[in-house]
Amino acid sequence: MSIKATELCKNYMVGGQRVAALDGVSLEVGDGEYVTVVGASGSGKTTLMNILGCLDLPTSGSYFLDGDDVSTLTDEELSEIRSVKIGFIFQSFNLIEGLTALENVELPLLYRHVPKKRRREIALEALESVSLSDRALHRPSEMSGGQQQRVAIARAIAANPSIILADEPCGNLDSRSGREVLDILSSLNQSGKTIIMITHNEQTAAEAKRLIRISDGKICS
Repeated sequence: MSIKATELCKNYMVGGQRVAALDGVSLEVGDGEYVTVVGASGSGKTTLMNILGCLDLPTSGSYFLDGDDVSTLTDEELSEIRSVKIGFIFQSFNLIEGLTALENVELPLLYRHVPKKRRREIALEALESVSLSDRALHRPSEMSGGQQQRVAIARAIAANPSIILADEPCGNLDSRSGREVLDILSSLNQSGKTIIMITHNEQTAAEAKRLIRISDGKICS
C-alpha cells in the first residue's frame, strides 16, 4: 500500500498565535518499505504520523493512501481504513488494564464483528508471533514494559494491516526489550508490511532502510 503526501501543512492556534506543526511536508512511501521519521520533540513527527494514519486531517496539502485522496473519504471510510489497513503501535502501549493480553488483542477484531471463535484464533496466532502465547491470560499490570509492547504489536497486526505506524515504540523500554521490538518490526517488514516508525532516537532510527529527518515542521533530509 503506497503513501503520497504533498505540501502537507497543519496549523494550530495557541494563545491567539498560529503555530505550524507541519509546514509543507512532502513524502512518498512505497509498498513494503521500512521508513523512519526522526526528529526532536516538537518537530512535527507525531502530527505527521496522525495524518498518515488518518487520525487527523491536514490544514492544507494532499494525502493519497493507496491512490485514494483521503480528504474525500467519509468518516466511516476513514474508520474502516484505520481498523483494517493500518496497525498502530504507541509509546505508552495503550492497553486496557482490565483485559488480558488475549482480550486486548481481540478488541479490534471485536469492533470488526469477527466471530468469537475466529477472533480467539487470530489473537492467539498474533501473540504466538511475538512469542507471548504463554502470557495470553495475563493482564498488563502482570507484564513487563517489553511484554506489554509486544502485546500492543500483536494487537496492531491481528487484523493483518498493510501498514504499521509505530510512534516511539521503544521509548519506554530498556535496551533489551527495545531490541526485541525492533527485531519484530524488521521481521514484519520482511514479511511484506510497510513500516513507518517515528522516533527521536538516532540509534533506533538507523534500523530502517530509509530515514526521513524532520525539524520545525519541515523535512530537512
